[in-house]
Order: sequence, then C-alpha cells, then structure tokens
Amino acid sequence: MNTEVDRKIAVILVADVVGYSKHMERDENATLKAYAECEKILKACLKKYKGSIFNTAGDSALVEFPSAVNAVECGVAFQNDIKKRNESDKTEVKLEFRIGINMGDVVKKEGNLFGDGVNIAARLEALAQPNGISISKSVYDLVVPKTKMTFNDLGVQKVKQNEFHAFDILLDPSQKRTLKTKSSSMIPIIGAVAAAVIMVVGVFYLSTSEEVTTKKGVISSKPLVFVSSIDSSRLSDNDKKYVEGITGNVISSLSKSKSIRLVPTKTAQSFEKNEISSEQLFKTHGVKFLVSSSLQIVDSDARINIEISDLEKQQIVISSIKDLKLNNIFSFQDQVGASILSEFLVNILNQKGLYESYFSWREIPVTPEQLLQYVNFRSELAKWTEEGYVNASTILSEMKKWPGTNRPKDWLVQDTWLNFYGMAKGKISKTPENLKKLKLELDKTIEIKPSPENYASRALLSLGMGIIECEEAIDDLFYAHRKTGNFDSYGHASVIYGNCGDTEEAAKYAKNAHDLQTIDTNWWSTSRLAFRLYENNQQEEMYLLINDIMEAVDFPAALLALIAYDKLKNGDEESAKYYFSKAKANQYSKNVLAQAIYNKDIRDDAISTLDSFKY
Repeated sequence: MNTEVDRKIAVILVADVVGYSKHMERDENATLKAYAECEKILKACLKKYKGSIFNTAGDSALVEFPSAVNAVECGVAFQNDIKKRNESDKTEVKLEFRIGINMGDVVKKEGNLFGDGVNIAARLEALAQPNGISISKSVYDLVVPKTKMTFNDLGVQKVKQNEFHAFDILLDPSQKRTLKTKSSSMIPIIGAVAAAVIMVVGVFYLSTSEEVTTKKGVISSKPLVFVSSIDSSRLSDNDKKYVEGITGNVISSLSKSKSIRLVPTKTAQSFEKNEISSEQLFKTHGVKFLVSSSLQIVDSDARINIEISDLEKQQIVISSIKDLKLNNIFSFQDQVGASILSEFLVNILNQKGLYESYFSWREIPVTPEQLLQYVNFRSELAKWTEEGYVNASTILSEMKKWPGTNRPKDWLVQDTWLNFYGMAKGKISKTPENLKKLKLELDKTIEIKPSPENYASRALLSLGMGIIECEEAIDDLFYAHRKTGNFDSYGHASVIYGNCGDTEEAAKYAKNAHDLQTIDTNWWSTSRLAFRLYENNQQEEMYLLINDIMEAVDFPAALLALIAYDKLKNGDEESAKYYFSKAKANQYSKNVLAQAIYNKDIRDDAISTLDSFKY
C-alpha cells in the first residue's frame, strides 16, 4: 500500500457568495439563475488566468493557480465584472462575493486539496468585505513588486486555529478599514478572555446582517436549542387561548436538563420576528436543534405534532404525534412541555438505553421528570468531586420517593455506585467490612440482572477498590460483552484495560462508547477517547477527533493540558503556551490530569513537564 503523501506549495483562491441563503429564501429560481451567470463570469476569468476549480460547495468555489499574480489579477477582474453586472438595470438578483487568497503548503488527495494552505485561504475569505479581496502576506510579498494595486495592511489576524498576516486589496477607497491586530505574545490571554466573553454574550447575540456566512455560535458540548412558537393557524379564536404561554412552558421544561442550552424566549421572538432562516440559525447563531410544533383541538381533545430538526445535518430527527386532554390551560401547557422534554431525553439525548437498562424492572412507567432526575444523578457522579458526591446523594434520596420503588433491590445499583464514590472521596471509611459489603452488593447486582453494565460495573468498582486483580476484572468484561455492550459497559472496559496496561483494547472500547454517545455533555466520552488514543500512540487520530472542538468554551482542562504537553514534546512552545493558558483558565488541576492518564511513564513526565513550564 502506497502511503506517500503528495504535498506541494499552491496558490489558493476561495470565493463565496454573501448572504446566499437569504437570496434563496426570497426567490430560489432567480438566485440559482443569478449564480449560474456569476459562475460563467468566474470560469471566463479562470480560463484567462489559468486557474482550476478543485472543489465547490454550492455557493462557493476553491481554485488553484500557478502563480500568486495570476490569482490576484483574476480575483480583481472577477470582482470588477461582478460589480458591472450588479450595476445593470437588467440584473434581477445582485449577488456579491468575498474572496480570500493564500499561498501555502497543501496535500493533494483524489483530485482535492487539503491543509493549511487551503484553510487560511478560507479564513481570509471570511475576513474579506463584501465585494472585497483579502490576501495573506505570502501572496502580498510576491505581488507588490509586480502590480499597481493598492493594499491595506490589516496586521496579524487570528481566526479559529489559524494566525496570519492579512492585507486587503483596495478596489475602492471606501473599502479601507482598520482591524485590531493579534499580538502573538498575548494569544494565551486573549484566548482565555475570549472564551469567557463568548460564553456570556456569544450564544444569544442576534445579528441582523445577512453578510455573516461563518458560524458565530459558541462551540459547546451542550447543544443550543431554539423552541419556535407553536403553530396555531388551524385553531379557532376561542381555542387559541391554549397556545398562549406554551413556548415559555416548553423552554422552562427543557431548561431542567443540564445537557442542553436554550435560546431565551425574547431572543426566540426576535428570531421569528426577523424571519431568521434555519440555515442562519445554525451557521450564524450556532443553533443545533429546532423544536417546532402545531396543535389541533376538537372539543376536549387535543393533538400536538412535534418536530425536532437537527440543523447541522439538515434533517428532521424526531416527528411524533401525541394526544392530550385539555382539562385546564395550565395542565395542558404542562403536558406539552413534558411531551417535548420526553422526546429530548429519550431520543435526542439518547437516554432510551438508560431507561431500558436501569428501569426495566419497574411496573410503573418512568416519567420524563423522573428520567431527568436520573440523568442529573449520573451527571453529578461524573464530576468525581466531593460536591458531586453530595449532590448525587441528594438526588438519589429524591428518586427513592418515586411510587413503587420501596424494595432495596430497586436502587441497589445506584446505592453501590454511591458507596464506591463515598469511599473513593473519603466520605465513607474504606474498612474491610465496608469493602466486603461493597463486593456483596456488586455480586447481588449480577444476580438480579446479569446485564453488560452490571458485569462491567462490578469489574470496575472491585478493581478500583483493590478487591480483585486485573485478570478477574477482565473475566467480568468477557461476560459483559459476550453478545453486545452499551455505553456504560464499553466505557468501564476502557478504564479497566487502560489501568491494566492494554492500551489498544482501552482505545477500542473508548471508541465504542464514544460512537454510542449522541450528545457528549462536557466532552466526557470524547476526552476519555482522546487520552486512550494518546496513550496508544495514536496522536494523529486524537487530533482528528478534537480539532473542531478545541475552542469549545467547556473543553476539558485536563485535555487542554495534555495537548500543551504534547506540543512541548514536539518543540512547539508557542502552541503549548496557548493551550496551557486555556487549561489554567478552565480550572486546570494536575490531580485531575493524573487521574486521566493511566500510563505511569506518560503521567509522571506530563506532570513534571507542565509543573516546570514557564508559560
């Protein structure tokens, strides 16, 4: 198998339509016709200046040129031709373009080009003004002596992971602007402050500009959900009173989940008033899920149609119909809120498996509120802090009040985990008697239900308390996965194999668990997989896993510290400073990092290296 990478230096031009989605909403056919006309103009320029398109994305084109001068002259000619087209009275839809041009290292694969050379060209396009062209310093240095164009120095800019010195080509004096430069010595501080600022204001900022084409929403493990107003168009005036307040009630119900973020009611109303499209909700405001519903009422019966759309995948993921009783207005609103919450918990947040695994013994169905309590109980356990232990204990006390749950075995699994947690955190004495009690409880869970998660839990907790050795724990994993496993059993197996020195199996099971996690709150399963990949010398796969989320406001501090350590080991001190600063801003703890790294040699070296790092 030929694994040789085909690398080269290339000049890349990226051109993109400004506000394309808005044009499509207004008149799809006219916009498509207009784009075809502009595409014809572009291809004529490319033919003249010897550019070749290597990729397209509907409303954009990525082009390779044999020289920087050709690319710049083609970009200028194209923008001038588009300007003439838009000035014509015969032009029905006036499209504007942004252009970015860069020269850099690229990788050629199956006719396409990848790498920083392409990425920075795309960042320059996003930085450019409508009808404008932004270029990198590598292009600027080549074309300045050979052209008579006017340039505006924008200084060093940082967009996402790319930092570059940018220049505008001034096609018109009115295009001159000033952008703040990014001092490389301040990058760590800016990154930390920016993350905090974005967390506060970035999610709900409503931009009325249709020029924004890049995603501005906060990157977070907790998806942003927009609940639209309920469709009451088929209701009589008398029945419309039931609709009032429903949206707020649904938002209130969903806000109980710690796994999602919600667009506030007032901001949602602004979105609807300004007719923000689904594409804009995702690209501009970072909305992941859109909740839409309509209502039908006949006498005292009501039917609600619920649709939940994944705006990133551009598809409806949930479509359900629920029949409800009107009773009174407030009771009805509660029913609607509970129905939508149930859809999120069971299907969107993938808690259906939890329900089936942990509550199959119940004769009384678990309500959405009860399932939410259990999800929050697990979230507190996952914190692995004394506060998490106290909060989990409180939630479990409330759960034990559920109707029909008065038998000790009903909560044996949860009690066992809490006992283990208490001993690990010093809240319960780790005496021989308590260890024996824990072992008996774990054995009892298998007797009650020999499920994958119970076998894996017994292996994990017994090994963690030193009750058994690795060989016995791995035997339990064999029984756990004789047929198939689930998120919990795969995750526990990853921890066991990692602590027992089998890095390959640890990475395999971490990936199995990660693949089953629809919404990875706090990037928990992603972080676990990243650490296991790193320990198994799969650094490239680790970065492929996390590259798109490393700027998330809730990105784990321990994983940021691991990245800083890896950058230091590879001689990239500037990047190490940036990521370690972010780790510190996200409350880095070397104890947490030590717990996350199972390989002793890597753990000891990482801790000592970062302890002595002057960042």
